Amino acid sequence: MLRDENLKALAREKFHHFKTLERKHQELDDMIDELEKKSVITPQEELELERMKKERLKLRDEMMLLMKKAKEEAENEK
Repeated sequence: MLRDENLKALAREKFHHFKTLERKHQELDDMIDELEKKSVITPQEELELERMKKERLKLRDEMMLLMKKAKEEAENEK
């Protein structure tokens, strides 16, 4: 069975846009962390935080789907 990091590497190899998804996910993760560190956030920042969390989750779902697809393709090649 392939591990998470192995699946990520396989997905990067098979799907060129996987790296872009990873980068965007990491950027959102960093921005969310910074916003959550603030002691007080405005209502507008709260809305932005929720939007970013939804976007980050969407990217994660896309990456998981590509990892699953890469795993299936690798198993079919055996």
